[in-house]
Amino acid sequence: MSPLGRVLIFAVGSFLLVAAPANAKGPDGKGSSGQQAAPKKAPPTKAAPKKAAPPKKAAESELRAEVLVLHATNAKKGIDPAVGDLPELSKPPFSSYRSYRLIKKDSLALESEASVMSLPNGRSLRAKLLKKLSADRYRVSVSIDQPGGKAFLPLLEVRAKLGQRFIVAGQSYQGGILVLVITLSK
Repeated sequence: MSPLGRVLIFAVGSFLLVAAPANAKGPDGKGSSGQQAAPKKAPPTKAAPKKAAPPKKAAESELRAEVLVLHATNAKKGIDPAVGDLPELSKPPFSSYRSYRLIKKDSLALESEASVMSLPNGRSLRAKLLKKLSADRYRVSVSIDQPGGKAFLPLLEVRAKLGQRFIVAGQSYQGGILVLVITLSK
């Protein structure tokens, strides 16, 4: 193939997605109350710490990258209702496409080891947590590569807040391009 194409990357203003559930999981008051109950009831609490270990592992990977894979074309079919409210698609450069269809929706755990998701064009999206910057800000890396081939997007580092979307677009796909909308969530 000729040049790999151009990559468009946009960070969009902060949006609160699933804010209440994220706050409910963050404090984890249930875990601490279970530990306080341990001295009161020795046999049940011995089982409780064993059950508490898996939630701690889940808490380590509670940061997620919610990924929407969209197919943008000029088929004049509008925006697929399954895509939801994405005002960014009606603004340049995305407004140059007349159709957006949701191909895939997935969620990746953001941890120190990369999580991998296959894309419809045979490439792979890799995402991992680089650093927690504050209570709601993170530095993550994203890359797109082709198994056994060159990287399309070797490495992109993004600083984003919970609920903030960023968009990676430009990969050719079936007469249009792929648009990846990535949102950090808990």
